[in-house]
Amino acid sequence: MESIQPLLNIIPHLLRQSNVLKFEAPDSPLSCRLCKETPQQTNGGDCVIFIIKYAEYIHKKKISTMPNPLDTKLARHNMAVQLYKYAFEKPDIQCYEATK
Repeated sequence: MESIQPLLNIIPHLLRQSNVLKFEAPDSPLSCRLCKETPQQTNGGDCVIFIIKYAEYIHKKKISTMPNPLDTKLARHNMAVQLYKYAFEKPDIQCYEATK
């Protein structure tokens, strides 16, 4: 925990200086909590799918239910099905095709 303390101190300052936030960054250092049961990626080739699913579980406030290890093959398949389904359910929008 001590090794990340400098980051917890500097990140609020960097956020304020960057002006990318729609809200005011805190003046005080960020807080950090280490969880013993944090899901871990089990190989070096599935980082993108792991990060997407990790963010999804955090967004849904269900990180404690994320499988560990994550079945990335199943997760990739489910994501492909969701995207395919969305392609048929999405509202009709105007599209254009880029030409060379």
